[in-house]
Amino acid sequence: MNPVLEVAAIRKVFGGNHVLNDVNLAVAQGELVALVGPNGAGKTTLLNVLSGQLRPDHGQIAFDGEDVTGLSPANRKRHAMVRSYQDGGVFGDLTTLENVMVALVARGVRRATARNAARAVVQRLGLERVLNEPAKRLSGGQRKLVDFGRLLVVDARLQLLDEPTAGVLPAMCDQMATAIRERRDAGVASLIISHDLPWALDVCSRVIVLARGAVLANGSPEAVRADPSVREAYLA
Repeated sequence: MNPVLEVAAIRKVFGGNHVLNDVNLAVAQGELVALVGPNGAGKTTLLNVLSGQLRPDHGQIAFDGEDVTGLSPANRKRHAMVRSYQDGGVFGDLTTLENVMVALVARGVRRATARNAARAVVQRLGLERVLNEPAKRLSGGQRKLVDFGRLLVVDARLQLLDEPTAGVLPAMCDQMATAIRERRDAGVASLIISHDLPWALDVCSRVIVLARGAVLANGSPEAVRADPSVREAYLA
């Protein structure tokens, strides 16, 4: 199967600190891949580079076979690459429903259509009781679910998820996993940063371990669990 995402020799340097060091990886259509590693490994920086928030100092990013290295985040969204944020990334003064609607309205969808689609996603994620609540009043876990809902409501080829389950109740983590698998069955790939290793290894069929800005391991959950270099990186 052709990869939906190909990353070649990506480097990113901040003040002489090599945060990303020749990162190479690929994600196939419909594949669920966990991106894990110790704190400071460069995981969120890599997602920022992939989504266009940061430009790499070296290397190339191809999406569906097209070079998108220099494209803005907005242009990458038009290519059906979407992402969530570690802090939830919601608009505090907008309601839960409005926050999910934003993802569609920004793409030119009529408000009535966007409202109906957003309401269905909010209900699917169990957030009906805070449907009209301003996002600034939500818990951290609820804000993460709202951010995730903005991904679910749009058509995508690739989801980049940054700590989607952080602060989210276990039952809602299960709902999130179900939604991710359903999108996989529709051909949507996901690259998922997570410190919740049991959850990530259960959801994903492949694991990429990042350490000191470089890929340390890349394989099945079973192979990565058994890799002594991975255990050493986490314990160092």
